[in-house]
Parts: sequence; structure tokens; C-alpha cells
Amino acid sequence: MKLIAKTLAVPALVGLLGLSTASQAMVVSEGFEMGGGIFDSGSLSLAAGDYSLDLSAFTFGPAGPFIFGITNSAESFQVSVAEFGSASTFFSTVGGMFSFLVGGNAGTGAIYEASVNAVPLPPSILMLGTAAAAMFSIGRRKIKESASS
Repeated sequence: MKLIAKTLAVPALVGLLGLSTASQAMVVSEGFEMGGGIFDSGSLSLAAGDYSLDLSAFTFGPAGPFIFGITNSAESFQVSVAEFGSASTFFSTVGGMFSFLVGGNAGTGAIYEASVNAVPLPPSILMLGTAAAAMFSIGRRKIKESASS
């Protein structure tokens, strides 16, 4: 039984670290709009972590600016596009329920997409965690071998 526990300890740790790089991404609002005003609003839930707030807009005539913002009682983040194109900003949050708002002046027409994307941990964190698990496992074996002798 101890052999099974030792054999599975490192792969289990590697698996958990691998899950931490999974991305929580969601398109909050997208579509085609004409005129000006609020395109969409609502709420979304975010877990604690690092995210990017992304906004893309393509216009068929003079238009803009476009804005995408999220807020709760403690935090507020926003990104804007002056006329057309893409913009993003990175932020860290403690998590919770956020209200969102997407809007702007679409003029004669605009296609837009507003999304929130989790920023995954860099692969170096995974490598560091795997190395630390291996060193811990090897260190425990040497201590047990010393005690047995």
C-alpha cells in the first residue's frame, strides 16, 4: 500500500499543477449593433485569479468609442477601443459576482465581442512544482533508508 501511495504521489501533484493551467474563458457579449448606447449588461462570476479583459470592435463607418467594464462592490476593471480594433487589459481579482456593461457608439454598424479570459500559470511554475515534488520524494527515501540501516 505504501508503494502505491509513493508511486502515485508525484503524478497526482503533477496532475493538480496541470489543472491550474486550465483556462477559464468566457465570451460575455458579442453581436452586431447599430446606433449608440448600451449593447449588453448582466452579471458573471469569476474565481480568484489573474484575467484579461478583451474587447474587439469592427465598424462599417465612423463610430466609437466602445467600452467593456466589470465591477462589484470592491473592484472595477474596464477596457475601451477608440474606433475599431482590439484592446485588452490584465487584472487580478479576489473573485465574486461582477456586473458587466458593454456599450458605445456603433454608428452605422459595428460587430463586437467582449470576453474575459483566465491567464494560465506559466509553464515554469509547473516545472518548478514537478521538480520540488521529485526532490521531496527522493529526500524521504534517503531518510527512510538511513533510518533502516
